[in-house]
Amino acid sequence: MILLFGTSFSLAQNNVDGRVLFVLDGSNSMWGQIDGTAKITIAKEVMSDLITDWDEAVPVGLMVYGHRRKDDCRDIELVARPGAVDRDVLIDEIQSITPRGKTPITQSLINGALAIDSGSGKSSIVLVSDGLETCDADPCAAAFSFNVLNPGFDVHVIGFDVSEEESKALQCIADRSGGRFFAAGNADELKSALDETLAAAAVPATPPPAEPEPSLRLYAKFCDTCEKIDPPKVHWTIQDAESSTLYDGLGLLYPDGPQIAPGTYRVSARYQSSNLVREAELVIGQDGQQIGAVNLEGGSAVMFAYASDDETIAAEPIQYEFFPISDGVAANTLFASQASSNAAVWLPAGRYKVVATHDRVKESAEIEIFAGQETRHRFDMRVGYFQPSAVLADGGDPLGGNVDYEVYGSQADAEARANRIVFSLGAQNRELPLRAGDYFVRAIVTYQRKTQSVSRVFPFSIRGNQTTSPILNLQAGLLSHTVSSQSGKGISNIDYVRMSDDRRIAYYNRGGTNTLALEPGQYRLRVLSAGETYNTDPFEVDAGKTTTVDVAVP
Repeated sequence: MILLFGTSFSLAQNNVDGRVLFVLDGSNSMWGQIDGTAKITIAKEVMSDLITDWDEAVPVGLMVYGHRRKDDCRDIELVARPGAVDRDVLIDEIQSITPRGKTPITQSLINGALAIDSGSGKSSIVLVSDGLETCDADPCAAAFSFNVLNPGFDVHVIGFDVSEEESKALQCIADRSGGRFFAAGNADELKSALDETLAAAAVPATPPPAEPEPSLRLYAKFCDTCEKIDPPKVHWTIQDAESSTLYDGLGLLYPDGPQIAPGTYRVSARYQSSNLVREAELVIGQDGQQIGAVNLEGGSAVMFAYASDDETIAAEPIQYEFFPISDGVAANTLFASQASSNAAVWLPAGRYKVVATHDRVKESAEIEIFAGQETRHRFDMRVGYFQPSAVLADGGDPLGGNVDYEVYGSQADAEARANRIVFSLGAQNRELPLRAGDYFVRAIVTYQRKTQSVSRVFPFSIRGNQTTSPILNLQAGLLSHTVSSQSGKGISNIDYVRMSDDRRIAYYNRGGTNTLALEPGQYRLRVLSAGETYNTDPFEVDAGKTTTVDVAVP
């Protein structure tokens, strides 16, 4: 459905003198359909056409929310900071969006304002959303605070396939920021809305009528001696003595909103949409203003991981997971997570175990968060790659998907099959990422994905940014057999018995025909048919060769 963006539109011709940041809805509701086509598909096509024809003179950026994790209000990714456009990269990012999660509009706008540097004059956010905030915040209040701080910064909103109620809530964001609101119900209307939105972004927006000053500003701080935090950056829930909620929103209250009488209240204060939350008392004096400030007693963690010899390049993809430590023991329950490097994660003061995951490589560290301070930590995630192949004997053909590989940190673990690091089922032409170091691999032959019968342990080493590709000699042969029943009663089980110690090496219960690998030696088959057991004559299996056995039992 490429009806979307004409090539004649040029932002430079419309005199855009600031920057534009698109904030796209990647929440799960974008799977909803319009005329049989998913909304996310329509949006990606429209946006891809838009970027294809974007004027290089206009700085542009992209932010997406709700596209990586379910039920996570912190799932907000600044894909591209406003700047020179790299069309191919930006289009690839747009096309890779897969809706999954929630709709954190408020925090996305706050993050967007920080990314676009809203205090530097004319700039615009263009929000495309198909629904309302789902993360217990007030985007309308946040939008108003942007306009108060910088009238040259506006938020234009496109409501994509939204109800009347949703339109009103989304329009409030645009109205209060000095931007414009457009409703779009299909691909053509979305194209038209973007045309009009960008035209509006090209000229200074008309500021809305002056709003009254807040009647109450609520303040929090990170530590006893820290300065107060800007009220719009903290979300408050205020309850009375009966635990009834009097107010739930950002730290700016207006005369036409809830009024908080003098007194003491229980509050929950959350910094932005982070895990830095404190339950505390809020005291309102006789003048109707807050006495003091609520101490959040928290700080930030900024993690960085590199996976190449250039230690300035961040490892991607990356996932940081934070687990609080109590009495020296890390909790099993995840407390917070972050999917990018050099991004602040706000946490209550205390010790945490941080697990960094890059591809299949994990590293952990303990950090301490101090109130009002930033804690930084770097992870060395440099990896090499393991790409094994296996043969039955020297000079033989690779067994490909007939072999599974288990990687261990020591020979004892490999022999006991304990503390496995990674497992690859039928690996073929697949590189397994591993930290640099010495390892042991157990190669297991499952010929034709039927019978596991031969496994051997081999040492190997991994060096950073290198691929280790050993050829593992299993020193085994193949047995190919056909066993039939003269009475026609069928074969119910076959045991493979080694003659040297009369030990059953493996068994097969899916008929009388099979091919499997065996270590060199003398064997016999023990056949169960119609409740009777029969032993075949011994036969020899040689390394790198195939032994064929064709027998009939009574």
